[in-house]
Amino acid sequence: MNPTPNNRFNPRVAVILLCFLLPLDGSAGRPVAATPDSWPISRGDAALTGTTPARAPDQPVLRWHVDLGDKIIASPVIHEGMVYAAAVDGTLSALRLSDGERRWQFNAPAGIEGSPLVVDGVLYFGDLDGTLHALDADTGISRWQYVTDGRIMGGVNWMPGDPSLVLVGSYDDRLHAVDAATGERVWTYETGHYVHGTPALADEVALIGGCDEQVHGVRIKDGRGMVKLSAGSYIAASPALRGDYAYVGHYHGEVLAMNWKENKIRWRFAPADENREGAAFYASPAVTATRVLAGDRDGVLYALARDSGNELWRFQARSDIDSSPVVARDRVLFGSRDGRIYMLSFSDGEMLWSYHVGSPINATVAVVEGWIVVGAGDGSIYAFGKRE
Repeated sequence: MNPTPNNRFNPRVAVILLCFLLPLDGSAGRPVAATPDSWPISRGDAALTGTTPARAPDQPVLRWHVDLGDKIIASPVIHEGMVYAAAVDGTLSALRLSDGERRWQFNAPAGIEGSPLVVDGVLYFGDLDGTLHALDADTGISRWQYVTDGRIMGGVNWMPGDPSLVLVGSYDDRLHAVDAATGERVWTYETGHYVHGTPALADEVALIGGCDEQVHGVRIKDGRGMVKLSAGSYIAASPALRGDYAYVGHYHGEVLAMNWKENKIRWRFAPADENREGAAFYASPAVTATRVLAGDRDGVLYALARDSGNELWRFQARSDIDSSPVVARDRVLFGSRDGRIYMLSFSDGEMLWSYHVGSPINATVAVVEGWIVVGAGDGSIYAFGKRE
Protein backbone atom coordinates (compact mmCIF):
# COMPACT_ATOMS: atom_id res chain seq x y z
CA MET A 1 0.00 0.00 0.00
CA ASN A 2 1.38 3.36 -0.97
CA PRO A 3 1.74 5.89 1.85
CA THR A 4 -0.73 8.76 1.91
CA PRO A 5 -0.06 12.32 3.14
CA ASN A 6 -1.74 11.38 6.43
CA ASN A 7 0.83 8.77 7.44
CA ARG A 8 4.02 10.18 5.97
CA PHE A 9 6.77 11.28 8.37
CA ASN A 10 6.41 14.99 9.07
CA PRO A 11 9.51 16.54 10.73
CA ARG A 12 7.56 19.54 11.99
CA VAL A 13 5.00 17.33 13.72
CA ALA A 14 7.81 15.23 15.20
CA VAL A 15 9.41 18.31 16.75
CA ILE A 16 6.08 19.35 18.26
CA LEU A 17 5.54 15.87 19.68
CA LEU A 18 9.05 15.84 21.12
CA CYS A 19 8.34 19.12 22.93
CA PHE A 20 5.28 17.55 24.55
CA LEU A 21 7.28 14.51 25.61
CA LEU A 22 9.98 16.53 27.37
CA PRO A 23 9.65 16.62 31.17
CA LEU A 24 7.63 19.53 32.51
CA ASP A 25 9.21 19.70 35.98
CA GLY A 26 11.38 22.73 35.23
CA SER A 27 14.43 20.67 34.31
CA ALA A 28 14.14 20.60 30.50
CA GLY A 29 16.50 23.43 29.65
CA ARG A 30 15.08 25.72 32.32
CA PRO A 31 16.26 26.60 35.82
CA VAL A 32 14.91 24.37 38.56
CA ALA A 33 11.60 25.55 40.06
CA ALA A 34 8.90 24.38 42.46
CA THR A 35 5.63 23.02 41.08
CA PRO A 36 2.50 21.99 43.00
CA ASP A 37 3.98 18.48 43.36
CA SER A 38 7.72 19.21 43.54
CA TRP A 39 10.00 21.10 45.94
CA PRO A 40 13.34 20.31 44.28
CA ILE A 41 15.61 22.80 46.07
CA SER A 42 15.60 24.16 49.61
CA ARG A 43 14.28 27.61 48.61
CA GLY A 44 11.88 26.38 45.93
CA ASP A 45 13.55 27.66 42.79
CA ALA A 46 16.88 28.66 41.29
CA ALA A 47 16.37 32.30 42.35
CA LEU A 48 15.86 31.07 45.95
CA THR A 49 12.63 33.05 46.35
CA GLY A 50 11.19 30.65 48.94
CA THR A 51 7.86 30.46 47.10
CA THR A 52 5.68 27.70 45.66
CA PRO A 53 2.36 27.47 43.77
CA ALA A 54 1.38 24.52 46.01
CA ARG A 55 -1.41 24.78 48.58
CA ALA A 56 -0.64 23.80 52.15
CA PRO A 57 -3.38 21.83 53.93
CA ASP A 58 -5.80 24.04 55.89
CA GLN A 59 -5.62 22.18 59.19
CA PRO A 60 -2.64 19.85 58.90
CA VAL A 61 -2.30 16.70 61.00
CA LEU A 62 0.84 14.66 61.59
CA ARG A 63 0.71 11.78 59.09
CA TRP A 64 4.10 10.22 59.82
CA HIS A 65 7.55 10.84 61.20
CA VAL A 66 10.81 8.96 60.65
CA ASP A 67 13.90 9.03 62.87
CA LEU A 68 17.07 9.50 60.77
CA GLY A 69 19.35 9.05 63.78
CA ASP A 70 20.94 12.50 64.17
CA LYS A 71 19.83 16.12 64.17
CA ILE A 72 18.65 17.61 60.90
CA ILE A 73 19.82 21.03 59.73
CA ALA A 74 19.55 20.48 55.97
CA SER A 75 16.16 21.13 54.45
CA PRO A 76 14.37 18.20 52.79
CA VAL A 77 13.44 18.26 49.10
CA ILE A 78 10.51 16.51 47.44
CA HIS A 79 10.15 15.18 43.89
CA GLU A 80 7.98 12.53 42.20
CA GLY A 81 6.45 11.37 45.48
CA MET A 82 9.77 11.02 47.31
CA VAL A 83 11.27 13.00 50.19
CA TYR A 84 15.08 13.28 50.28
CA ALA A 85 16.41 14.20 53.71
CA ALA A 86 19.90 14.39 55.23
CA ALA A 87 21.09 14.19 58.84
CA VAL A 88 24.19 15.76 60.35
CA ASP A 89 25.87 12.34 60.72
CA GLY A 90 25.96 11.99 56.91
CA THR A 91 22.91 9.76 56.49
CA LEU A 92 20.81 10.67 53.46
CA SER A 93 17.48 8.88 53.05
CA ALA A 94 14.87 8.60 50.31
CA LEU A 95 11.42 8.33 51.93
CA ARG A 96 8.06 7.79 50.28
CA LEU A 97 5.95 10.92 50.77
CA SER A 98 2.69 9.06 51.28
CA ASP A 99 3.80 7.06 54.33
CA GLY A 100 7.51 7.68 55.10
CA GLU A 101 8.68 4.25 53.97
CA ARG A 102 12.43 4.30 53.26
CA ARG A 103 13.41 3.35 49.70
CA TRP A 104 17.18 3.69 50.13
CA GLN A 105 19.83 5.17 52.38
CA PHE A 106 23.25 6.60 51.54
CA ASN A 107 25.97 7.21 54.12
CA ALA A 108 28.42 10.00 53.37
CA PRO A 109 31.80 9.72 55.12
CA ALA A 110 31.28 13.17 56.67
CA GLY A 111 28.25 15.02 58.04
CA ILE A 112 25.69 16.87 55.91
CA GLU A 113 24.37 20.33 56.76
CA GLY A 114 23.73 21.70 53.25
CA SER A 115 20.40 20.94 51.62
CA PRO A 116 20.26 18.59 48.61
CA LEU A 117 19.01 19.39 45.11
CA VAL A 118 17.11 16.96 42.89
CA VAL A 119 16.95 17.52 39.13
CA ASP A 120 16.92 15.29 36.04
CA GLY A 121 16.87 12.14 38.18
CA VAL A 122 20.04 13.09 40.08
CA LEU A 123 20.44 14.14 43.73
CA TYR A 124 23.28 16.59 44.43
CA PHE A 125 24.59 17.54 47.88
CA GLY A 126 27.78 18.52 49.67
CA ASP A 127 29.28 17.19 52.90
CA LEU A 128 31.46 18.53 55.70
CA ASP A 129 34.59 16.99 54.17
CA GLY A 130 34.09 19.30 51.20
CA THR A 131 32.89 16.63 48.77
CA LEU A 132 30.09 17.32 46.31
CA HIS A 133 28.13 14.13 45.59
CA ALA A 134 25.86 13.16 42.69
CA LEU A 135 23.57 10.17 43.35
CA ASP A 136 20.99 8.42 41.23
CA ALA A 137 17.73 9.63 42.78
CA ASP A 138 15.96 6.30 42.23
CA THR A 139 18.62 4.03 43.70
CA GLY A 140 21.02 6.14 45.79
CA ILE A 141 23.99 4.82 43.79
CA SER A 142 26.87 7.27 43.43
CA ARG A 143 27.45 8.71 39.96
CA TRP A 144 30.44 10.91 40.74
CA GLN A 145 32.18 12.94 43.45
CA TYR A 146 33.93 16.30 43.26
CA VAL A 147 36.27 17.49 46.01
CA THR A 148 36.71 21.09 47.20
CA ASP A 149 39.29 22.29 49.73
CA GLY A 150 36.85 23.23 52.50
CA ARG A 151 33.58 22.25 54.15
CA ILE A 152 30.38 22.55 52.14
CA MET A 153 27.79 24.11 54.45
CA GLY A 154 25.26 25.37 51.90
CA GLY A 155 23.05 23.87 49.25
CA VAL A 156 23.58 23.21 45.55
CA ASN A 157 21.99 25.02 42.61
CA TRP A 158 21.72 24.07 38.93
CA MET A 159 21.91 25.95 35.65
CA PRO A 160 20.88 24.27 32.39
CA GLY A 161 23.08 24.70 29.35
CA ASP A 162 25.80 22.98 27.39
CA PRO A 163 27.07 21.69 29.73
CA SER A 164 24.55 21.97 32.53
CA LEU A 165 26.32 23.15 35.66
CA VAL A 166 25.86 22.55 39.36
CA LEU A 167 27.11 25.38 41.56
CA VAL A 168 28.13 25.14 45.19
CA GLY A 169 30.00 27.32 47.68
CA SER A 170 32.74 26.02 49.97
CA TYR A 171 34.74 27.04 53.00
CA ASP A 172 37.75 27.15 50.68
CA ASP A 173 36.44 30.68 49.91
CA ARG A 174 35.30 29.70 46.43
CA LEU A 175 32.20 29.19 44.35
CA HIS A 176 32.60 26.03 42.26
CA ALA A 177 30.92 25.32 38.91
CA VAL A 178 30.92 21.62 38.06
CA ASP A 179 29.72 19.74 34.99
CA ALA A 180 26.45 18.13 36.13
CA ALA A 181 26.97 15.02 33.99
CA THR A 182 30.64 14.26 34.64
CA GLY A 183 31.60 15.94 37.91
CA GLU A 184 34.47 17.75 36.21
CA ARG A 185 35.45 21.25 37.30
CA VAL A 186 34.43 23.98 34.85
CA TRP A 187 35.58 27.04 36.82
CA THR A 188 35.98 28.47 40.32
CA TYR A 189 35.50 32.00 41.61
CA GLU A 190 37.38 33.16 44.70
CA THR A 191 35.80 35.40 47.35
CA GLY A 192 37.43 36.96 50.39
CA HIS A 193 36.22 34.40 52.95
CA TYR A 194 33.97 31.36 53.52
CA VAL A 195 30.94 30.87 51.26
CA HIS A 196 28.26 29.63 53.64
CA GLY A 197 24.97 29.77 51.75
CA THR A 198 23.51 28.58 48.45
CA PRO A 199 24.15 30.54 45.23
CA ALA A 200 21.06 32.19 43.74
CA LEU A 201 20.73 32.22 39.95
CA ALA A 202 19.18 34.78 37.59
CA ASP A 203 19.95 36.09 34.08
CA GLU A 204 23.06 33.93 33.70
CA VAL A 205 24.51 35.33 36.93
CA ALA A 206 25.06 33.55 40.27
CA LEU A 207 24.85 35.69 43.40
CA ILE A 208 26.43 34.61 46.67
CA GLY A 209 26.99 36.16 50.07
CA GLY A 210 29.60 35.12 52.56
CA CYS A 211 31.77 35.86 55.52
CA ASP A 212 33.67 38.58 53.62
CA GLU A 213 30.53 40.77 54.08
CA GLN A 214 30.09 41.05 50.30
CA VAL A 215 27.46 39.96 47.83
CA HIS A 216 29.25 38.73 44.71
CA GLY A 217 27.70 38.42 41.25
CA VAL A 218 29.48 35.87 39.06
CA ARG A 219 28.87 35.24 35.36
CA ILE A 220 27.84 31.61 35.10
CA LYS A 221 29.32 30.82 31.70
CA ASP A 222 32.91 31.58 32.70
CA GLY A 223 33.12 32.45 36.41
CA ARG A 224 33.98 36.09 35.83
CA GLY A 225 33.13 38.47 38.69
CA MET A 226 30.50 41.00 37.60
CA VAL A 227 29.20 42.57 40.84
CA LYS A 228 30.48 43.19 44.35
CA LEU A 229 28.30 44.93 46.93
CA SER A 230 29.17 45.51 50.59
CA ALA A 231 26.44 44.39 52.99
CA GLY A 232 28.06 45.80 56.14
CA SER A 233 28.31 42.52 58.03
CA TYR A 234 28.90 38.88 57.26
CA ILE A 235 26.22 36.93 55.51
CA ALA A 236 25.23 33.44 56.61
CA ALA A 237 22.03 33.33 54.57
CA SER A 238 21.46 32.90 50.86
CA PRO A 239 20.16 35.84 48.82
CA ALA A 240 16.69 35.75 47.26
CA LEU A 241 16.38 37.23 43.76
CA ARG A 242 13.49 38.90 41.99
CA GLY A 243 14.03 40.99 38.88
CA ASP A 244 17.10 43.17 39.22
CA TYR A 245 17.16 42.92 43.01
CA ALA A 246 18.78 40.63 45.55
CA TYR A 247 17.34 40.54 49.07
CA VAL A 248 19.54 39.35 51.92
CA GLY A 249 19.87 39.67 55.69
CA HIS A 250 23.13 39.91 57.59
CA TYR A 251 24.50 39.18 61.03
CA HIS A 252 24.14 42.73 62.40
CA GLY A 253 20.37 42.88 62.12
CA GLU A 254 19.57 44.35 58.71
CA VAL A 255 17.75 43.21 55.58
CA LEU A 256 18.95 44.80 52.34
CA ALA A 257 17.52 45.25 48.87
CA MET A 258 20.37 45.42 46.36
CA ASN A 259 20.10 46.31 42.69
CA TRP A 260 22.74 43.91 41.46
CA LYS A 261 22.66 45.18 37.88
CA GLU A 262 23.36 48.77 38.94
CA ASN A 263 25.62 47.73 41.82
CA LYS A 264 23.82 49.77 44.47
CA ILE A 265 21.62 49.36 47.54
CA ARG A 266 17.99 50.46 47.23
CA TRP A 267 16.94 50.16 50.88
CA ARG A 268 17.97 48.83 54.28
CA PHE A 269 15.60 47.61 56.97
CA ALA A 270 16.44 47.41 60.67
CA PRO A 271 13.80 46.95 63.40
CA ALA A 272 12.78 50.34 64.81
CA ASP A 273 12.66 49.27 68.47
CA GLU A 274 14.47 51.59 70.87
CA ASN A 275 15.06 48.87 73.47
CA ARG A 276 16.24 46.23 71.00
CA GLU A 277 19.56 45.82 69.32
CA GLY A 278 19.37 44.34 65.87
CA ALA A 279 19.29 40.56 66.04
CA ALA A 280 21.06 38.54 63.37
CA PHE A 281 19.16 37.59 60.24
CA TYR A 282 20.60 34.10 59.85
CA ALA A 283 17.73 32.67 57.78
CA SER A 284 17.25 33.47 54.11
CA PRO A 285 14.35 35.76 53.19
CA ALA A 286 11.39 34.84 50.99
CA VAL A 287 10.37 37.29 48.28
CA THR A 288 7.12 37.66 46.34
CA ALA A 289 5.88 40.27 43.88
CA THR A 290 4.98 42.60 46.75
CA ARG A 291 6.73 41.47 49.93
CA VAL A 292 9.93 40.32 51.56
CA LEU A 293 9.62 38.04 54.59
CA ALA A 294 12.57 37.60 56.94
CA GLY A 295 13.02 36.02 60.37
CA ASP A 296 15.66 36.97 62.94
CA ARG A 297 17.32 35.53 66.02
CA ASP A 298 14.98 37.44 68.31
CA GLY A 299 12.25 35.15 67.01
CA VAL A 300 10.49 37.82 64.94
CA LEU A 301 9.23 37.26 61.41
CA TYR A 302 8.90 40.53 59.49
CA ALA A 303 6.80 41.22 56.40
CA LEU A 304 8.28 44.14 54.45
CA ALA A 305 7.08 46.02 51.38
CA ARG A 306 9.32 44.89 48.54
CA ASP A 307 9.53 48.32 46.91
CA SER A 308 10.38 50.33 50.05
CA GLY A 309 11.39 48.01 52.88
CA ASN A 310 8.65 49.43 55.11
CA GLU A 311 7.37 47.05 57.79
CA LEU A 312 3.85 45.77 57.11
CA TRP A 313 3.47 43.34 60.00
CA ARG A 314 5.49 41.20 62.36
CA PHE A 315 4.96 37.93 64.21
CA GLN A 316 6.70 36.96 67.44
CA ALA A 317 7.73 33.32 67.86
CA ARG A 318 9.04 31.98 71.17
CA SER A 319 12.67 31.61 70.10
CA ASP A 320 15.16 32.20 67.26
CA ILE A 321 14.08 31.83 63.65
CA ASP A 322 16.85 30.14 61.64
CA SER A 323 14.29 28.33 59.48
CA SER A 324 13.86 30.34 56.27
CA PRO A 325 10.18 31.20 55.58
CA VAL A 326 8.25 29.69 52.69
CA VAL A 327 5.28 31.37 50.97
CA ALA A 328 2.69 28.89 49.71
CA ARG A 329 0.06 31.05 48.02
CA ASP A 330 -1.66 32.89 50.93
CA ARG A 331 0.25 31.11 53.72
CA VAL A 332 3.67 31.64 55.28
CA LEU A 333 5.37 28.62 56.87
CA PHE A 334 8.54 28.39 58.97
CA GLY A 335 10.02 26.69 62.01
CA SER A 336 11.67 28.05 65.12
CA ARG A 337 14.15 26.95 67.74
CA ASP A 338 11.14 26.89 70.10
CA GLY A 339 10.34 23.51 68.52
CA ARG A 340 7.28 24.71 66.65
CA ILE A 341 6.30 24.88 63.03
CA TYR A 342 4.09 27.89 62.26
CA MET A 343 1.61 28.71 59.50
CA LEU A 344 0.60 32.38 59.20
CA SER A 345 -1.72 34.38 56.98
CA PHE A 346 0.31 36.10 54.26
CA SER A 347 -1.95 39.17 54.35
CA ASP A 348 -1.70 40.11 58.04
CA GLY A 349 0.55 37.63 59.87
CA GLU A 350 -2.27 36.03 61.86
CA MET A 351 -1.32 32.58 63.14
CA LEU A 352 -3.50 29.97 61.45
CA TRP A 353 -1.86 26.83 62.84
CA SER A 354 1.18 25.60 64.74
CA TYR A 355 2.54 22.26 65.88
CA HIS A 356 5.06 21.58 68.62
CA VAL A 357 7.50 18.82 67.65
CA GLY A 358 9.45 19.41 70.88
CA SER A 359 12.87 19.93 69.27
CA PRO A 360 14.47 22.96 67.57
CA ILE A 361 13.67 23.46 63.88
CA ASN A 362 16.48 25.08 61.89
CA ALA A 363 15.66 23.66 58.46
CA THR A 364 13.45 25.23 55.83
CA VAL A 365 9.99 23.70 55.47
CA ALA A 366 9.24 21.84 52.21
CA VAL A 367 5.73 22.30 50.81
CA VAL A 368 3.96 20.45 48.02
CA GLU A 369 0.24 20.17 47.33
CA GLY A 370 -1.44 18.98 50.52
CA TRP A 371 1.82 18.28 52.39
CA ILE A 372 4.25 20.05 54.74
CA VAL A 373 7.56 18.30 55.52
CA VAL A 374 10.29 19.46 57.91
CA GLY A 375 13.30 18.08 59.78
CA ALA A 376 14.09 18.81 63.43
CA GLY A 377 16.90 18.69 65.96
CA ASP A 378 15.69 15.36 67.37
CA GLY A 379 16.70 13.67 64.10
CA SER A 380 13.17 13.14 62.83
CA ILE A 381 11.47 14.12 59.60
CA TYR A 382 7.85 15.17 60.20
CA ALA A 383 5.21 15.05 57.45
CA PHE A 384 1.88 16.85 57.86
CA GLY A 385 -1.08 16.41 55.56
CA LYS A 386 -4.83 16.44 55.39
CA ARG A 387 -6.77 14.39 57.93
CA GLU A 388 -7.58 10.99 56.45
